[in-house]
Amino acid sequence: MSFATGRDPDHPHILFVIKKMMMGGAERHLTKLLPALISRGLSVELFVLERGGELEAEIASAGVIISGLQRRSGRAKHLLIAAIELYRRIRQARPDILHFFLPEPYLVGGLVAALAGHRASIMSRRSLARYQHKHPWLKRIEYMLHRRMTALLGNSQAVVEELIAESGNGNKIGLIHNGVTISGLVDDRACLAQRAALDIPPDAFVMVIVANLFHYKGHADLLNALGIIAAKLPQPWRLVVIGRDEGEGAKLRSQAGSLDIADQIVWLGERRDVEIVVPVADVALLVSHEEGFSNALIEAMGQGLPVIATAVGGNLDAVVDGETGLLVPPQDPAALAGAILTLVSDQSKCRSMGAAARERVLAMFSQEACVLRYDRLYRGLLARGLDISPERPVQAIIDGRDLPLAKVN
Repeated sequence: MSFATGRDPDHPHILFVIKKMMMGGAERHLTKLLPALISRGLSVELFVLERGGELEAEIASAGVIISGLQRRSGRAKHLLIAAIELYRRIRQARPDILHFFLPEPYLVGGLVAALAGHRASIMSRRSLARYQHKHPWLKRIEYMLHRRMTALLGNSQAVVEELIAESGNGNKIGLIHNGVTISGLVDDRACLAQRAALDIPPDAFVMVIVANLFHYKGHADLLNALGIIAAKLPQPWRLVVIGRDEGEGAKLRSQAGSLDIADQIVWLGERRDVEIVVPVADVALLVSHEEGFSNALIEAMGQGLPVIATAVGGNLDAVVDGETGLLVPPQDPAALAGAILTLVSDQSKCRSMGAAARERVLAMFSQEACVLRYDRLYRGLLARGLDISPERPVQAIIDGRDLPLAKVN
């Protein structure tokens, strides 16, 4: 087996680059992924553009080396300093593969990798590139960087199709869905205890949404939908809102008050124990205007909850409409209200959808399957000397169709 840049073919060194280890979907994904890759024999390191994220301690305790600098200046100056530090780290560590997550690390890291002469690089995009519409200059730079990447990864079919259109080279595009660790179902006694802890009546009909309070996550649409059907919902009912306030919180609370549903909304903010809170619900919701592939959605499905989600992005990959939940158009409170009433009125359907949702996650979106796909990708790329062609596309490595060459179990 000959590696393109590797010093140790059995333990390839992968340097991941991300902005900051805060409580976000990509960051939580790396918190689970990187230790699992270490357990499979890879040498893993994480560079953060800004130190101090709340997930750093957790990932460091799992044996992941973290480098980067604390922010002590304005944003632009800090990014320049971080870029210089990343350049130094690449030259010092000489990783086999650089892997960038999210737009800003891709922009900074991709340009630094080019300056450092680093050849093997991967970019992961985890949402549709709506941000490019606001920043045309960023779009131009990303298109240029795409040509330098060994592989471009999406976490949903919608993101993959977008990357194919942008790069013009489907051979270097790969799909790796998020993976989650699925534990046993929480029993009724534990759910009732958690409801009591949250001051939720034991007989309430409970909905839950796990999404940081950004405008595009659609919380306002959900509140409007609940305002439409508040009198038709079983009494008592509650909506549990979990997520960091990104500037929308005060506006949403005011909206709930004006709709006369404020007493039914439980605002929990950012939580580290989401896996304990979510099972108290009867239905999970994700009503984004756009979405990559949501861990929160498949985690709720893994807990046996039926879901109502907007028909955007990775939600279309996760949810089988009418079987594991219901899909509704984005930014359509009336359709969302109708979907909620459909599940409220048919508890048998709720239970069967929840069971089907859990089975789908176990079969398609487990953490083990996700980690295996990354492992195949890294080892397969290096084993073939980064050679990507119609006969040897990236997706073939991810799917295990390149096993005779990559020798990955």
